Formats: sequence, structure tokens, C-alpha cells
Amino acid sequence: MNRPPAPSETRELDLRGVPCPLNWVRTRLALESLEGGGELVVRLDRGEPLDSVPRSAREDGHEVEVDHERVRIVRR
Repeated sequence: MNRPPAPSETRELDLRGVPCPLNWVRTRLALESLEGGGELVVRLDRGEPLDSVPRSAREDGHEVEVDHERVRIVRR
């Protein structure tokens, strides 16, 4: 019997007020706890955090979408 695939897990993380590079460290740890295809939604401060966290996630091979201060990362 074929089962439909389990829905991907989605987690949220509010890192507003957390300085760089600690916000990327926390994001990366949260991503590592997800299975492939899992989704992490991170809220970040504008400026350096909103520039560096999405860039680092892309460099690690994850799919990234930025919508204002909300960053959606899909783990690869």
C-alpha cells in the first residue's frame, strides 16, 4: 500500500534583536534539526542580519525566499 508523503515540517524562529553572527549560528542549528525539505521561517532585523543570514543559507545550498523581515529557508 502506497502512503502519501508526510508533510514537510515547518518551524519558526524569531531572531529580532540577536546580533550577527549569532543569528546565523542559531539559524544553522535549527536547519540541522530539520529533515530535507523541512522549512524554517526566520524573522530578522533589517540591515546586516537580513543580508547575511539569507546569503549564508544560500551558500550552504538551501532554497531561500525573503519577504521584508521574514526569511523562508527550505533545507536541502
